[in-house]
Amino acid sequence: MFYVADRTEMQEIDRLTIEEKGVPGILLMERAAITVLEEINSRLKSINADRKLKCLVVVEGGNNGGDGLALARLLYQQGDIVHVCYINGISRVSDSFSYQLEIAKKIGIQVTDHIIDNDYDVVVDGIFGVGLKRDVAGIWRETIETMNGLVGFKVAIDTPSGVDASTGQIMGCAFRAGMTVTFGLNKRGLIFYPGCEISGEVVVRDIGFAQAEVDRVHPVAYSYNRDDLCMLPGRSDSSNKGTYGKLAVIAGSRDMSGAMTFAAEAAYRMGTGLVKIYTHIDNKEIAGVRIPEAVLMCYSNKDEAEQCARDAVEWSDAILIGPGIGKGDAARSMVEYIMCEAVQTVIADADALNIISEKPDILGRHRGPVIVTPHIGEMSRLTGVAIPDIKKNILEVCKDFSMEYNVVSALKDARTCVSDGRDVYINTSGNNGMSTAGAGDVLAGIIAGLVCTGLGAYEAAKLGVYIHGLAGDMAAEHRGRNAMIARDIVSAISEVIKGAEHDGQQ
Repeated sequence: MFYVADRTEMQEIDRLTIEEKGVPGILLMERAAITVLEEINSRLKSINADRKLKCLVVVEGGNNGGDGLALARLLYQQGDIVHVCYINGISRVSDSFSYQLEIAKKIGIQVTDHIIDNDYDVVVDGIFGVGLKRDVAGIWRETIETMNGLVGFKVAIDTPSGVDASTGQIMGCAFRAGMTVTFGLNKRGLIFYPGCEISGEVVVRDIGFAQAEVDRVHPVAYSYNRDDLCMLPGRSDSSNKGTYGKLAVIAGSRDMSGAMTFAAEAAYRMGTGLVKIYTHIDNKEIAGVRIPEAVLMCYSNKDEAEQCARDAVEWSDAILIGPGIGKGDAARSMVEYIMCEAVQTVIADADALNIISEKPDILGRHRGPVIVTPHIGEMSRLTGVAIPDIKKNILEVCKDFSMEYNVVSALKDARTCVSDGRDVYINTSGNNGMSTAGAGDVLAGIIAGLVCTGLGAYEAAKLGVYIHGLAGDMAAEHRGRNAMIARDIVSAISEVIKGAEHDGQQ
């Protein structure tokens, strides 16, 4: 697990490290410059250490500019050709910047207020960093657009200028980096779209922020890496299928059969002991062929659907409801009964959420833990917030919805967010090949399987989203992003789990 900071959190960590731990800000600046220098050299001088680079470093008068000036000095001192463009568009500059500027001029670095050439090996952005709060305009926009048009390896210090460090939104225009070297912690704006698309390779480097101060600030957001697969529930040699839970999957309708099979098989692949599918009678034969391991109970009308819902509550340890059930009377009756009567964990997905959006008080009447897995469009229907506004602030929307309804929300997008209303997990696994029919049904099944095998609702949702993305990455590796389909993601689940077992992490 690693923290992901926003603008305010990172600035507070910086302040506490300097003011309360006594680490001089100028020392942090020097360390920052050294890390960027190391990253540039490792990419451009790994074969020929004596190669002389022609470098442009563009700065403004804040501490990000001070980092840039310190880097310019280090490049100059190792023999590279260095030109500094100091935009000089703000009236108040930081003391550290002034100190670095004086040194740069004294040792002979060329400093001008404009870019004097169009041919550089390295172009460095040290203009704004994480502190930017307003749109880039005027001379700064003109300069950034000129920088984007230059050839050369483009490097951003901490955050590309023009990217909101908290949301990833582009503030007017932004520097397009081939690499961003960010300090201490990764930033939300480098993970969320569209910021991540123009940040290039993101390298997180330690420059000496005190861990105690990071823990004290305790950033709201975090993400997972493969080490976190150790949270997968283990299995006992003395177990039976009942040990690993009974899952009710209420899915499928007369015209929709695939959703139930994706969800049920995904749950089984996660280790669920027994899955019982509740679906329309027209799907009976399909279910028997596609998921022969599952138990089956069917309905053909509203009364029989209600009986299925009652049976699911009485029989199961967890309930997944919604994939492909439609919005007819039978579906509505099942959703309302499950949401209001179930005491076990309920995973509400797809059509269940569309039904709830028309009668949101249902969600407020739940008796047990609830996980909702909306995509952006479904969350818009649930909240009444426009899709563009959700995408601009996906983390807060996810967190606020969870808080309001006391549920766990997995808000699906290119960077899925999962929240219990207190903190937020941001997912970084997965790829655009997963934008395919049925992928969401697979995710719902994965999460439900983790619940059945022993994880709490919040942990199951976070780890489920992460594993879903890893399986998608494996499917893309085998099939290619254009050619992969939902079944490929299901098939890859076993590879992810097997890999964790092989690594001794389970």
